[in-house]
Amino acid sequence: MKTFEDEVDALSGRTLFIPQMYSGSGHLLCAAFRALGVDARPSPDSDARTRELAAKYCNGDECYPQIVTLGDFLKIVDLPDFEPDKAAFFLPQTAGPCRFGQYHVLFKSVLKRLGLEEAYVVSPSCEDGYKGLGRNGPEIMHYVWWAIVTGDLLLKSLHRTRPYERKAGMSDAVYAECISDASATIARREHRGKAKYADLRKCLSRCLARFAAVDLEQRGHRLLIGVSGEIFCRLNTFVNEDLVRKIEKSGGEVWITDVAEWVNYCNLWEMEEIRSFANRYSTRMLNAWLVDRIQRKEEHEMAAIFSELCAGKEEPESVSEIVELGARYLDPHAGLGEMILNLGRAVWLHRKGADGMIDISPFSCMNGIISESIYPNVSDDLDGMPIRTFYFDGTQSNLDEDVAIFMEMATHYSHNKNSRRAVQ
Repeated sequence: MKTFEDEVDALSGRTLFIPQMYSGSGHLLCAAFRALGVDARPSPDSDARTRELAAKYCNGDECYPQIVTLGDFLKIVDLPDFEPDKAAFFLPQTAGPCRFGQYHVLFKSVLKRLGLEEAYVVSPSCEDGYKGLGRNGPEIMHYVWWAIVTGDLLLKSLHRTRPYERKAGMSDAVYAECISDASATIARREHRGKAKYADLRKCLSRCLARFAAVDLEQRGHRLLIGVSGEIFCRLNTFVNEDLVRKIEKSGGEVWITDVAEWVNYCNLWEMEEIRSFANRYSTRMLNAWLVDRIQRKEEHEMAAIFSELCAGKEEPESVSEIVELGARYLDPHAGLGEMILNLGRAVWLHRKGADGMIDISPFSCMNGIISESIYPNVSDDLDGMPIRTFYFDGTQSNLDEDVAIFMEMATHYSHNKNSRRAVQ
């Protein structure tokens, strides 16, 4: 059996393909690997052919994000010049009820059926905080963390700016420019460690200046709508049919849950498992604690650069706050993963004065179904704040109408709610 060390060491001479969760995310993550000499490229944009290719190898049990990820990778495999011995694919995995843990299994099976076993599938796990990437793993994952936080901040800035722009398209153009600048900064090989981090913070200041230069109307008059749910589904505009823009078109401003929340949650749960099943005073616990502390410190430092632009949309000091809020409705040890985060996020959004929350999940997703069953109780406790689950499987109809209905509910709630809005 190949270890992660074998897989990562074997990346020499290979091109590593990384899935795109949202526009720009693939480029940022690829930059983290290029910083250490790995030829990394994002997977192609999703389209109808994505579903067509994946359908040949799916039996209907797969969730929609799994189908899209598989289909995008098959586009690469289907190229006439594809060479399996010079290719690798990055597919992290997870434990728990989510089918995400099976993505890499299905893709390896497909590669075997196609006679392409020479291609590597690199699959670090959430069980060790995605640290299992060989001897360069800690440095790569440190850069990946910076890429994740950078992507979160730029996406938050886009959603804070675009609904209020006077000239359509300006915010998207600025966002694309910032993604390019940040990717180049992270990928630059001359600087490593602290020097690269200093470069990135300067880059983020440049990005802030670009967003600040966008001509805007007065902010704050739109409905504030939180978006949570399954991480890939809520962020991938192909999968969710660009639901964020539909909310904006209907008079909303979106606050979408960060990717960093999931990484922070994995760190938290790694330490919880060590406390429960191993030696809490071990070297492993010390390492996990140090990684979590460093990551949260850097996240707060980077977020501080955007503090004025994103005022009111601050994340909690620790993801444990979200877990504790969700624990009112679900045992954190029984409801592992996104379901406990979704429930806690709803309470957090209410505290920030949000006018509603949308949960974006794949059709038949266990996390989405369990969360949806509990949302009525959560809504009752939050003065009736509307919470709606939108499921996606590539066959949506009347989505605009459904969004319009939800926004009417959010408008009614906004006029009668007791909580004060933090985002102005």
